Amino acid sequence: MRRARLAGVAFAVGVVVGVSSKVEAQPSSQTVRAMDVIVDHDGDADDLIAITLLMKSPAVRIRAITVCPGNAHLEPATRASQRFLDRLGGQNITIAQGHSPGTNPFPEAWRQSADSLADLPALAGATPKAPNPIVKDDAAHHLVSLLSGTQKYTILETGPLTNIADALELRPSIKNNITHIYVMGGAVRVKGNVEQPGHDGSAEWNFFNEPRAAAAVVASGIPITLVALDATNKVPLNRDFIGRLKKQPSIASRLASQAWELVADLIDSSQYFFWDTLTAAALIDPGIVRTEDLRIRVITTGASQGRAIEASDGALIQVAVNADRARVEQLFLDRLR
Repeated sequence: MRRARLAGVAFAVGVVVGVSSKVEAQPSSQTVRAMDVIVDHDGDADDLIAITLLMKSPAVRIRAITVCPGNAHLEPATRASQRFLDRLGGQNITIAQGHSPGTNPFPEAWRQSADSLADLPALAGATPKAPNPIVKDDAAHHLVSLLSGTQKYTILETGPLTNIADALELRPSIKNNITHIYVMGGAVRVKGNVEQPGHDGSAEWNFFNEPRAAAAVVASGIPITLVALDATNKVPLNRDFIGRLKKQPSIASRLASQAWELVADLIDSSQYFFWDTLTAAALIDPGIVRTEDLRIRVITTGASQGRAIEASDGALIQVAVNADRARVEQLFLDRLR
């Protein structure tokens, strides 16, 4: 995600480096084959709402959650993850902790704001049907353990790519058991949302937080759908949608609407978007986004660090460049109902 003041503006396409490729519309499907999913996230409201959407989607089985202390602090983000799973009926979903806040940490005020997610009123009285344990291994080693067998997984990445990059460094062969990674990150043909001294504003926060991790995963050869700001800029979150969500009495709808209320000031000022939540929606229904096959490289140093650029020496991945707002909203209403 990311909550920068300029994140919401749909900027015009600038000069592009490298070659362009054909536009490829994904097939529409509300019912896809059930998939085993690992969620790697960094603890903010839209991360937890993305998990809620997957938990209410019959075609998805969340097997594990790994937490990166990016846009929230580690312990509150871990506690919120566990409490959301408990409240939504999760059973035996393992949770592992990463420990790196990143080369370029998120602003402290953002992290403190996210720390209250574990105390939402809708979480009161949650009694797990079976434990969702916090494992002893750190996130990278737990990913290696999960991905070293015969089981293949799809990964939803809604935070910095640190945990996945660390796991690939520990054991590169695990990439063979990753079917696909849906990544919320990057700004390819639009302005970024990083507003920090010494940076030129071209990067998105997840990539800026740990540029080398983003670069390593993008270049890994793993099939990737990058849900960049290019697409998320097209799906602003507004009060009308949250009002419709609030009318639904389900626990999932209450969790999502209460979590989004924590960022009400950004929603009211038209600066909040379906970020991580669009990425989760694209995992469930790829037709929600329009993608292009582009060669992407991530800049790791200097004033543009974290910027995702089109380049002839980049890795060929799918980049979401547009999204269907009405379809995103309806998917959330239907699943969370």
